[in-house]
Amino acid sequence: MNMSGRAAKAGLQVAGAAMVVLFGWLTYRYFDGRALLRHLSGLARHPAAMAVAVFVYGTSFWLRAWAWKRYVGKPIAFSVYWRAVLLSLFVNHLAPVKIGDAVRMALLARQPGVSASEAIESVAVMRLLDMAVLGGLTVIGMYAYMHYIPRISLLAAAVAAGFVLTVIVFRRSLRLDRLWRRWRSVFHGWSGAAMVGAVAASWLCEAAVIGVIAKAVGIPLSFGQAVWANSATVSGQIAQVAPGGIGTYEAVMAFALTRLGAPWEKAYAAAVLTHAFKFLFSYAAGAAVLWFWRSDWQMVRGVWKKEREKR
Repeated sequence: MNMSGRAAKAGLQVAGAAMVVLFGWLTYRYFDGRALLRHLSGLARHPAAMAVAVFVYGTSFWLRAWAWKRYVGKPIAFSVYWRAVLLSLFVNHLAPVKIGDAVRMALLARQPGVSASEAIESVAVMRLLDMAVLGGLTVIGMYAYMHYIPRISLLAAAVAAGFVLTVIVFRRSLRLDRLWRRWRSVFHGWSGAAMVGAVAASWLCEAAVIGVIAKAVGIPLSFGQAVWANSATVSGQIAQVAPGGIGTYEAVMAFALTRLGAPWEKAYAAAVLTHAFKFLFSYAAGAAVLWFWRSDWQMVRGVWKKEREKR
């Protein structure tokens, strides 16, 4: 990794640590165990709404797996992409750093007819597409709900940061000339539009969780507000320094919800409960995949071991 890459990574770690400290202060100031239990009781009284939230949240990952399969374009079973996405989610909620993408690459590279470079490229492209969609939704929300119009220079910096971060994550140079030719062929026409649409729809689906939980806490959000709160929060996870982004997730979501008019104590409760929901989903999904595809466990252990050796 070059000096600029190390500096960018160090900057993200500092930002992540600062948000963890902020979360600690928010916990000291606004944590109320009785209120959280009361909100949980309220959610339990609406099992249908929670079931819908689980289904829609799961659909978001199905859509990302579908878009990924379309990009790769090889006769590989959809279950490979589906379980790779779920295992990535699972590992990201266990490891202090994001290594879920490495799991996705390793699982795809094990398939016949797929080289390691093709697996890396496809995961990198899906990650960049995620960044682009999340960045767009976040910027739209900043204008709609904070009345802030980002400057072109800020947007350009965000795009540049996305590319730098992708190189940091994958830790090897991407052949940008080959990547550009691949993009022009894959994203041309309706097929490309379908992939982009699936990724965008996946992030809209994910917002269902915060919508249901915020309502139970007493924060009535419109669909657009829920989408923005979720997009801003997930965008903040590039600075993750703890498993599942503990601290960074809650700090960003609580701030976003207060920008929408929620009081800090309710925003804190909604952020904690939403993140708890996502942790439980990731563990359940990961456990299910490893139960039905036990051979994947060795692959996950191998990726984790390599990541520990690098650090």
